[in-house]
Amino acid sequence: MSAPDRWLAVGRVRRPHGVRGEVTVEIVTDFPERMVDGIEVGVGREGPERYLSVHRARFHKKQWLLAFDGIQDRNDVEELRNLWLFLPEQERSQLPPNYYYEHELAGLICVDESGARLGTVVELVSGAGTPLLRVEVSGGEALVPFTSPIVVAVDLDSGRITLDPPRGLLDGDAL
Repeated sequence: MSAPDRWLAVGRVRRPHGVRGEVTVEIVTDFPERMVDGIEVGVGREGPERYLSVHRARFHKKQWLLAFDGIQDRNDVEELRNLWLFLPEQERSQLPPNYYYEHELAGLICVDESGARLGTVVELVSGAGTPLLRVEVSGGEALVPFTSPIVVAVDLDSGRITLDPPRGLLDGDAL
């Protein structure tokens, strides 16, 4: 397989399932439907170290159950335990509107609607509710809900996020 520019972790291999070489995989992607029979995945610790073709992919108890070509038994699967599965990053045109990868947001400058600098995005924090931008501000760090109307616009080309934060949100002691 020719290596794409960027690989993204989509799952973490957990444990063998049965004795015929299937493995359970914890899903860590917003697009689990991309894991289909015949797709080639990268497997490794911090990036693809080897490549496997998915023989069969199915959902089971909020996880993937995967079988790979050439892996026939439980012992072969044990070698994959705790490794990450990677897929090539999707083209921006294939993503839903207003969807951003975390690595696209980290490092962007946050400004208010007049263009005044507010801070810099450190990371996108996902949890049970609305994703949060961890923003480095003059007083420390603040968590900013990544939702409208607080996030007015994201401009990847200019490296800026325009915010309309409520009073006190970016005081630096919000953490």
